[in-house]
Amino acid sequence: MHTVVVSGHRPDFRVFIDLLYGADRNVDTEGDSLPVNSRLWSCRYIADRETNDPAVEVAAAEDESVRFTVSSESPVLEELAALYLFLYCGSSIAKDEELLTQEEVRSLQEKYAEALSRAATSVWHESSDANPYPNLA
Repeated sequence: MHTVVVSGHRPDFRVFIDLLYGADRNVDTEGDSLPVNSRLWSCRYIADRETNDPAVEVAAAEDESVRFTVSSESPVLEELAALYLFLYCGSSIAKDEELLTQEEVRSLQEKYAEALSRAATSVWHESSDANPYPNLA
C-alpha cells in the first residue's frame, strides 16, 4: 500500500482514468466527487471494464483527512496512482510506511513518463463548476 499526504486540492478524479488507462476508457467509478469535477473528493474507486486489471482505490484516512491510502492488487496501477497524486498535490509519499526519497520519485517519474504525460494533457484539468464536461465543448 502507498500513502500520500496531500497539501492541496486533488485533481479532477477523471484525470486518473486517463493516467491509468488512457482517454475515453470504459471504467467503473465510485466515490464522493460531488459535483463530478470536485477537487475536494476524499475517496475514489476506479476499475477498467475493458480488461481484467484490478481496481484502484484512493481514500483519505478517517482520522486524518490529508493522509490518503492508494491500493490495488496491481502493483503498477497502485504505484502510478500514488505517484500522480503525490506529484499533483502531495507533500510526501510512502510505500509500506517507508518515505520515498527524491531520487526514488525521479526514478518513478522516468518509469511512468508516458502515463504521466497522458495525465498532464488530460482534458479534465480544464473542468470547472461552470464547465464540468470540457470534453463536450
